[in-house]
Amino acid sequence: MGMTDLQFKSYLKGILRWLDEAKNQETKEQVLAALEKLEKDLREDLQG
Repeated sequence: MGMTDLQFKSYLKGILRWLDEAKNQETKEQVLAALEKLEKDLREDLQG
């Protein structure tokens, strides 16, 4: 079964938090590491 609208909004808020964390990193390497973690988590979510 899919997500409710409320669950989906919560999921999107989590993604936005991850992106904010990436923006607040000091170095390019830290930004890339944060984005790679986000990408990994999203890919895992897609695969179930």
